[in-house]
Amino acid sequence: MQERYLGDIHDYFKFLFLKFLSTQLNMKVGLNWYLVNPAEIGSSELNKKDGEKRKFLYNEELNLYDKIIINEFKKFQKKKIRNLELFTYKTHLKQYINFFNEPINFNYRKKWLERSLYHHRNQQIIFLDPDNGFVKNKTGKNSMKYVLAEDCRTYLQNNKIIIFCQFQSYRKKTFDHLKYIFENLSDCNVKTCLPVIRNRTGPNTFFISIKPKQVKINLGNILEKYSHQYNKVELIKVV
Repeated sequence: MQERYLGDIHDYFKFLFLKFLSTQLNMKVGLNWYLVNPAEIGSSELNKKDGEKRKFLYNEELNLYDKIIINEFKKFQKKKIRNLELFTYKTHLKQYINFFNEPINFNYRKKWLERSLYHHRNQQIIFLDPDNGFVKNKTGKNSMKYVLAEDCRTYLQNNKIIIFCQFQSYRKKTFDHLKYIFENLSDCNVKTCLPVIRNRTGPNTFFISIKPKQVKINLGNILEKYSHQYNKVELIKVV
């Protein structure tokens, strides 16, 4: 996540989902933004112009999904005023979400992850929101844009349900891409059989859930129920 993406269409579908989760479970959920400073990655990242998908703010159908979120997002349309701290301080979503706003640190990733766990010590579910999604092998500063296998294992070992956002590949069909991600997770000893939420947002995003066996929450039923809430959301069973 980078501040320039704040309030884009992918953020909208993320918050629709997290608000629904919190309401269904009657508990706050955690959000680790995986906040990245693009300057730390390099000039090529700084010069990117993505994150400007804002027409949805005036789409009649999408406005009906949640007008409160839409109205809050409209205040952050201008790139220069997109500020995560300000948003999380003011948003009504803090009733449902515990935000971890600390930027990811390449040299101290393990310590950053430990602070995230402490911050979310009272949350059973933590949503991980990297720029790109999960990756099996990644080195260098670009790895800050991904959820790594070690991140997943750390949360799971602390009995946390994790859900991460994955952007759909332009080179693979939907099911083939999901199967590839599931196989990579399994190769890293991080397995899941839960269905995947697909958001038709152009590019599409997936919400992939992983639950420790000992956690009793019936997340599958909640995902099924959520998939019927909105026309642009569907559930895909991979295994």
